[in-house]
Amino acid sequence: MASIKNLKKNLNYLTNELITECFTYQFFHVDINPKLVNEVAATILSNRNDLLNRINNIGDKNDPKGVKEHFKKIKVDFEKSIEALEKLKKKK
Repeated sequence: MASIKNLKKNLNYLTNELITECFTYQFFHVDINPKLVNEVAATILSNRNDLLNRINNIGDKNDPKGVKEHFKKIKVDFEKSIEALEKLKKKK
């Protein structure tokens, strides 16, 4: 299993890239509502905070299947951040 430290670093890196994408999109599409961009950025950050909390609190570490499922769920839930970014394209 990959280290939790690297998982957190990757999560933070990808979150920063998504936030950068939000504000870059706003820069090139001046007709978009800035409140919407801020709302999407806040959603992405909120999701990151939730995922970091879940990474730190695994639960029963002695159950390999449970731990594997826990991290699979985290991976699936990260896609909510990407879906939040898609709201910007739809509101154009």
